[in-house]
Amino acid sequence: MCNAGEFDEKYVHLAIALKVNELKRELSSLTYEHVESVLQDKWKHKKPSSIAQALADINELTVGEVVAFLSMQAIILGSKMKLKDFDDMFTH
Repeated sequence: MCNAGEFDEKYVHLAIALKVNELKRELSSLTYEHVESVLQDKWKHKKPSSIAQALADINELTVGEVVAFLSMQAIILGSKMKLKDFDDMFTH
């Protein structure tokens, strides 16, 4: 038998999966992990007060928000790399 937290988590995972399928209509390369990362970052700063709030956050998510988050993550990652890590981009 599941406790309430595990039961709620199943609904959250299902809602994310459904949202990914919806967002893929606009951006086919989107993955579950992309959407989950955006939500984890959002909830790191402000945890949802209920399952209803978590589902609302998922439902309100847009492709633009996901792309903006992933772009920022790429910038942060790139800023931590050394110039020689980009050599393969400049060699023929």
